[in-house]
Amino acid sequence: VHSREEAGAGLPGGQLLTVALLSRRGYLIAAPSVFRAGVEEVISVTVFNAPREVTVQAQLVTQGQVAVESQGAVLDKGTIKLKVPTGLHGQALLKVWGCSWHPDEGPLFHNQTSVTVDSRGASVFIQMDKPVYRPQQRVLISIFTVSPDLRPVDQQLDAYILDPRGSRMMEWRHLKPFCCGVTNMSFPLSDQPVLGEWFMFVEMQGHVYNKSFEVQKYVVPKFELLIRPPRYIRDLDACETGSVWARYTFGKPVSGTLAINMTVNGVGYYSHEVGRPVFRSTKILGSQDFAICVRDMMPAGVPEHFRGRVSIWATVASVDGSQQVAFDDSTPVQRQLVDIRYSRDTRRQFKPGLAYVGTVELCYPDGSPAEGVTVQVKAELTPKDNIYTSESVSRGGLVGFEIPSIPTSAQHVWLETKVTALNGRPAGTQYLPSYLPLGSWYSPSQCYLQLQPPARSLQ
Repeated sequence: VHSREEAGAGLPGGQLLTVALLSRRGYLIAAPSVFRAGVEEVISVTVFNAPREVTVQAQLVTQGQVAVESQGAVLDKGTIKLKVPTGLHGQALLKVWGCSWHPDEGPLFHNQTSVTVDSRGASVFIQMDKPVYRPQQRVLISIFTVSPDLRPVDQQLDAYILDPRGSRMMEWRHLKPFCCGVTNMSFPLSDQPVLGEWFMFVEMQGHVYNKSFEVQKYVVPKFELLIRPPRYIRDLDACETGSVWARYTFGKPVSGTLAINMTVNGVGYYSHEVGRPVFRSTKILGSQDFAICVRDMMPAGVPEHFRGRVSIWATVASVDGSQQVAFDDSTPVQRQLVDIRYSRDTRRQFKPGLAYVGTVELCYPDGSPAEGVTVQVKAELTPKDNIYTSESVSRGGLVGFEIPSIPTSAQHVWLETKVTALNGRPAGTQYLPSYLPLGSWYSPSQCYLQLQPPARSLQ
């Protein structure tokens, strides 16, 4: 008699996995964790290294009695099918065993597990044409009924609709799909329905399915409120000007009170930084300018490379009693007014002994090209071994540079680009440099060929 060990574990997705070792042979059984009444369920059986076919038997036991059983011969891989009787539901015991080749020996393997038998023979799906309805609109409903193998089911069903108070507002009895398991119906809402969450219920084969939808009253805003902030903050120590516009839908300016709440919030790496709030209140007639003084809102102790945005909440209460709120956070704030990046055509490798050409792109926080910016470009082999330095003023947001020659012994070069002046005014130490590491082009022959595009486009 062979010694054997058994182990069982549950698979994700409601699958049952049972594995056992039988000397050098083993088996694997996979079955659904939920059986459907009236459906032929399939049990997968794999017997490893079996010299010949193994007779495998399966039983589904409920309340101590065998509800259904089946058997089949398995060589390596096979399936056992169990036709689950209709009307069966609740917990059941699935037993599977492999018969020995010798009548006087016990089974080659055996195992059992608890499964759930669902009496539902079909699934019901409820669909509305939209999730939110307004008074006096018509609710369009489609009901889809399918069998476990996704085939249409044409069976009668009952349906009804409850409002948020639990009152039954509409009822359909003995509905039957007109075709292919699809049932369509509609329900008109009154001009003063109960607002809130409504429910659609469908009863079929003793099971109840439901889906909710919203009924809300839509009020057209009496006026439109817009915030027009600056594109970006040019100087953190100066005040910029923003404006609020409020006009009725028919074009007349709104008269009332304007309340503004502003602050600076960090973005990206600095998203945890929250600035100090600033409140302002004034009268408004159609439009009103307001000052944005970032120095009063900046978070305390932020570094030189801080990046954030101005958050503005504007509330207008008109003289007729209506109120609107608007929000805007499109204005970037950063201490370094100019962003530096190397263009795509600036190569990341150099060829020793030949010239190296590159381009630096400069832009303001809103992405527009930065004009009149003085940029210093340096190339170093080591922090103390400088081989190139130049200063240029940007045009169209671009600064080009050319290193005449890089020593043939160089393996690595560091490019350093830094803003030194804005429109002729020294930038001081406010701007951090931008670096680009360059590596030497490999050539076994130590010979290099370099192609440069023409300075002007060919006609």
